[in-house]
Amino acid sequence: MNLQNWQTQLRKGLLELVILNLLSSSARHGYEMVQKLKQIEGLKIREGNIYPILARLKTDKMIESESQASPDGPPRKYFRLTELGSANLEQMNGHWEMISYSIEHIRTGKEQS
Repeated sequence: MNLQNWQTQLRKGLLELVILNLLSSSARHGYEMVQKLKQIEGLKIREGNIYPILARLKTDKMIESESQASPDGPPRKYFRLTELGSANLEQMNGHWEMISYSIEHIRTGKEQS
């Protein structure tokens, strides 16, 4: 087993969930999200990783974007959850909680019979 490949696949799978959760509290621009994601230990995000995910989420109508003037230069594109994105995120978080709870019980030897 190649541990590095496994970690990469895990990060890719979690990134969408983490991005949607970031957007659940407020609209954010891409650079701000990258900075928040870089603070998550083990995620190892680069700026180029986030934009294809944002584009896909926008195509899937999970998020929408709006350009806003920036005092520091060109306008910034802000992303926010749509109603569909919010509803799907609620289900995704529920599924994540169920999976992580089950894995933790197996890992600690408290699995259900």
